[in-house]
Amino acid sequence: MEQQEQEFDANKTFKEVIFKTDWENNHPKEYFEYRENWVKYPKEKIISDFPLHLDIETTNVCNLKCPMCPRTIMIEKKEFSTQGYMSDEDYKNIIDQAVQNGVKSIKLNYLGEPLLHPSVVWQVRYAKEQGILDVLMNTNGDLLDEKMSKELLDAGLDKLFVSFDSISPDIYEVQRKGTSLGKVIDNVYKFALLRNQYYPNTHIRLSMVMYKTPEYLAQFEGLKVMWKNLVDAVGYGFYTERDADKSGKYPKVDGFYCEQLFQRMFLKYNGNVTVCCVDDKDEYIVGKWREESLKDIWQGKKYKAIRDTHLKGNYCDINMCAKCYLPVSE
Repeated sequence: MEQQEQEFDANKTFKEVIFKTDWENNHPKEYFEYRENWVKYPKEKIISDFPLHLDIETTNVCNLKCPMCPRTIMIEKKEFSTQGYMSDEDYKNIIDQAVQNGVKSIKLNYLGEPLLHPSVVWQVRYAKEQGILDVLMNTNGDLLDEKMSKELLDAGLDKLFVSFDSISPDIYEVQRKGTSLGKVIDNVYKFALLRNQYYPNTHIRLSMVMYKTPEYLAQFEGLKVMWKNLVDAVGYGFYTERDADKSGKYPKVDGFYCEQLFQRMFLKYNGNVTVCCVDDKDEYIVGKWREESLKDIWQGKKYKAIRDTHLKGNYCDINMCAKCYLPVSE
């Protein structure tokens, strides 16, 4: 199949090169309907009774100290919340509510490393057994050994996104502080071999944090050559400063409104519910998932207020949104 470079979403924050799509061959009709709605809902400003997707931070613990990660920055400033692991009871309650309300997909991480959670395999299996169509996670790949790979694939993991920021060991060591390029290559390679032989319906994508320099663009070209026969896609998103102390507020972009307000909801380990991937400091909290029903939060006043503000073209009136890099991303 010929490689295709495409814009990944309406906010133009990510680009990917697709090598193959045969992993979708045996997916049910409902999966493709959900993917169509992922685009349709924000485009047509449809507010569903419940989000299509939940981002579930099963843990906010991580084994790496990546310098571009907001978690690393907040820990250095002593601004990060208490670290821990979501209980199985809390996770089960979230999934049960999600299934009852028709959620189609979940992602098992936010700022933490999901493979650190001792129940991660059970978390994938339980979600699949309850009927979640699309179970996915981002990982740094450090703990993705052969045993973990087999267990995750057996449990039914649908998509694995691996943060893979360089093919040069010296650059990788700086960007993914705490692991090594060789270890992660070995782990991802074995996962890909298992997938390719026994689990063809699982999707694998490698993702880079990109900087606007020839050196990093060359790294991505190397990434394509290195993995094109093993994984389904490779992609990158340009790094944009997320520390408001350094970036300040961005110029207003006329016509912008955030598509995430129509697609997904973020459940943090600390109990907060937020509305988008950029709100790592929990500046716009719409509810508490341990105390309120997820449906009530999605349909609540704070969610309605932020959607209305965006749809009126006034997203800059919300302090968090005025500092957001998505409107100006390339």
